[in-house]
Amino acid sequence: MGYQPSAGRTSSSRPRGFDRPKKAKTKKATMQHASGPRRVGTSAQSTNEIVERTITGLETLGSQTFAMAPFNQHFERWLKSLGSVLDDFEASKVIELDEKFHEERVSIVSAVEAALKSEQAKEASREATIMSIHASKDLLFHAEREHGEKLRGQAARRDANLKELKGSVEALRAKLDEVLESKVGFMERFTKSKAKIEEDARSRLSDAEKGVEVAKSTFTEELAALQKVYEQERGVILEKVTAERREVDKLVAEAEVDGSVEVRRVACEELAGAVKDLVTRVNTSKKTGED
Repeated sequence: MGYQPSAGRTSSSRPRGFDRPKKAKTKKATMQHASGPRRVGTSAQSTNEIVERTITGLETLGSQTFAMAPFNQHFERWLKSLGSVLDDFEASKVIELDEKFHEERVSIVSAVEAALKSEQAKEASREATIMSIHASKDLLFHAEREHGEKLRGQAARRDANLKELKGSVEALRAKLDEVLESKVGFMERFTKSKAKIEEDARSRLSDAEKGVEVAKSTFTEELAALQKVYEQERGVILEKVTAERREVDKLVAEAEVDGSVEVRRVACEELAGAVKDLVTRVNTSKKTGED
């Protein structure tokens, strides 16, 4: 069944970003194949065959989907394919072109080129945003590193302090052992008894041992306070990391959707409509001339 030209064309609802520019006045001298009306030649291909082939090519391009992101890598090739379909149509000797068709082609192709350029910019901006969202992860890394340095510093101070205190304890314990092993001298009978000396030594040793336990307890409390501050800071940063991860997931999901699908479909539909309208005008003109 051959192509049947339509009496009119219903305009497609255009997606956002696909706005055909205002038609500029075009001189016939600048038109392709517009030096004047052409008569149908004796080519083996009929007008209907050329039109059907062109419409099929436009429908194929209008429904084409791209395999993977970034989708803008396919735009230039798609536009070249579109141009080839239209050039083949216009180059056919059996097709009579007019200025209106030329204006519509220029308008629609310019619109889809602008829309695809805008979509390419969106994809690039989205990719740049995804790559730049890592500030909170950096904060978490620095917080963990800083906390580790504080822990090591605190441990070093604790070890040094306890070493000094334990050294004092060992010295006092040795002093007590010395007292316990010593004999009561002649003068000590009139001054301080051995029991009193032993009591003082034991008291100093006990105080030193308590000092060790107090130091351990103090360092434990400091460690707990340090850990509490770190956990609070880390919690705030993790909330930011989670929010950023959600934003990245959202952008990645958007990047997996080809925003040019509707733009390309509408452009091909309007170009197909322009082809059909051209044939209708030519047939009407011929019929009028015959009458």
